[in-house]
Amino acid sequence: MEIKIPIAVSNKHVHLTKETYETLFDQPLEIDRNLSQVGEFASKQFVTLKTEKNQIEHVRIVGPFRSYNQVEICSSDAYLLGINPPIRRSGDIQDASPITIIGPKGQVTTEACILAQRHIHMNEEEAKKYGLKDKQEVQVQIDGSRGGLVKAKIKTSPNAKMEMHIDRDEANAFCIKNGEEGTLII
Repeated sequence: MEIKIPIAVSNKHVHLTKETYETLFDQPLEIDRNLSQVGEFASKQFVTLKTEKNQIEHVRIVGPFRSYNQVEICSSDAYLLGINPPIRRSGDIQDASPITIIGPKGQVTTEACILAQRHIHMNEEEAKKYGLKDKQEVQVQIDGSRGGLVKAKIKTSPNAKMEMHIDRDEANAFCIKNGEEGTLII
């Protein structure tokens, strides 16, 4: 069975706890725009990421607040920062690279930096319909001039919108843009 699936390209961003946010900012977290996954939004607030080697400015905070801090970057960002973060499923920050997050009010150093594992969001009903399970590895055919076959893991949640998430480096390698489609091969 083949299923067309939209692809979302993820740029570097951070997820923060309310406590960490309040260390970095004096103002409330403001919504700039809603993201495709229900309840998630790109905020109007940005931070700087810093390591001993370098820093990256203007990194967006994605809300809402979480129970953990997580910094998601791609391989080219990791190279620039001089770190080697693990590839992890969102929420799994075990052995994450240490990084300093700087806001206008303060800064926090935390072991929270990962390369996000390529994944496909879907709700539990969709997963059941296609005979898939959370964390199951599947293949996706990406078309186009530099297309190819890639592996991704299923990520189910009650209100998820079916969509594959890849990072900016992966999108550039395949010459694809946000909103293009791939084919989920089951």
